[in-house]
Amino acid sequence: MAADWSVLLGAAREEAARFGNALADPAGAQRALLARIVADNAGSAFGREHDFAGITDIARWQARMPVRGHAELAGWIDRAASGEPGVLTGAPVIAFEETGGTRSGGKLIPYTAAGLAGFRDAVLPWLASLAKRRPEAFAGRTYVTISPATRQPRSTAGGIAIGLDSDAAYLGADLAPSFAALLAVPPDTGRIADPADWQIATLRALVTATDLSFVSLWSPTFLLALVEALEPRAEDVLAGLDPAGRRRLTRALAGPEPDTAMLWPALDCISCWRDGASAGFAQRLGAVFPHAAIDAKGLLATEAAVTVPYGENGACVPSLTSTVIEFRDADSTIHLCDTVRPGESYRVIVTTASGLYRYDLGDIVECVDRRGRVPVLRFVGRGDAASDLVGEKLEEGFVAGILATLPAPATLIARTDPPGYRMLCAVALAEAEVAAIDAALCANPQYAHARAIGQLAPLSGEHRPRLVADLTRAGLAAGRRMGDVKPVALMRQADEYWMES
Repeated sequence: MAADWSVLLGAAREEAARFGNALADPAGAQRALLARIVADNAGSAFGREHDFAGITDIARWQARMPVRGHAELAGWIDRAASGEPGVLTGAPVIAFEETGGTRSGGKLIPYTAAGLAGFRDAVLPWLASLAKRRPEAFAGRTYVTISPATRQPRSTAGGIAIGLDSDAAYLGADLAPSFAALLAVPPDTGRIADPADWQIATLRALVTATDLSFVSLWSPTFLLALVEALEPRAEDVLAGLDPAGRRRLTRALAGPEPDTAMLWPALDCISCWRDGASAGFAQRLGAVFPHAAIDAKGLLATEAAVTVPYGENGACVPSLTSTVIEFRDADSTIHLCDTVRPGESYRVIVTTASGLYRYDLGDIVECVDRRGRVPVLRFVGRGDAASDLVGEKLEEGFVAGILATLPAPATLIARTDPPGYRMLCAVALAEAEVAAIDAALCANPQYAHARAIGQLAPLSGEHRPRLVADLTRAGLAAGRRMGDVKPVALMRQADEYWMES
């Protein structure tokens, strides 16, 4: 085990040195990355049509290349998916992945080998930084998100796979064997199609892994749902354990909540999303695992690596060696990382080696500080996740910040009869607590006006003790993998996450 961690962390330290150089000259690092992407893809159909050969700097790139969303690139992506070579990139597309956004799915994102290397260029510096801050996290085995096989293997019309075989693809073939040797739950678990059977197999493997020291996942709801399943699945889980494991699990389930410290005494760190709609769920995860640090995950979207937790306090900085990142402010002015200002929020635009060029990611980040020439960024929410029943225009980032003040995870859902909002919370709230959230929402002047004139009914509260399970169930019903189900702070009736009570 120590040898496998040594392989991974050795590669991580090498990449961290390159990342450190980029942090010292962020503008230079971004210019060099853009120049490489443009040169490598000048011969593609997209590159020829947009005269990549004539683009010599970022200013000319911005002048010639409009910002695009997925809809504007869909025709090009469809051609690549059909098997046509050299459409968006000079190199072949080796796989597609589907986005797992909160309001829409099924949008294909291309991956080239260079694009996957960009993710590796973000993950490895993060691992090196985390190993300095929390060395005990790398003393035992690790658990990473392995979803059940609720979707059959698929490919595009051109025969290109949809979906990666495993998270090891982001690390590269050279590191995959060491990564696999460190897994507490075997990758074969991901071939189990039935979610209940997958849950039992995963829990058995985890309960057996008393040396588990590090957990890495995206949404905190994924691990919360597993822990919540321990008691109702206990009989099935116990049946597959040895006598020592059965005794340990029985003792751990004797109290009102599972004793996670008894089950996983070596667990040092859980890395997951902590910002935006995930904030309340991450706080709950910290209460369930009081002996482990809940460490912030950077903004690694399906489309691109945007931020990396790096440095002594694990603050998130731009992934300068992975992605060309632009920031659009509220006035639609475009900034590079050297002109991003603390206290301001920005919409993220990315350019990747996989063929996304000035792609509007839709995510909003806030600059919370600067570290020398580099901004420190916090994920706020989706810029297009909003609800507008009567003109109030509630945005998810705004709502998420308010719900984070609650003692338990919560989400807001729109209702139309009468128009207003219902707050689902994992704990029962007093009327005064619900009223306080309603008052906080009135910081939005349109919401306050609509409440004052009776256009919107007062906020109502509903106790949903299994809120995490409800969100997971709704995400699976919408066709997502379990590991792709994201927390949401704000839901509309049209969303796939809509749940009838």
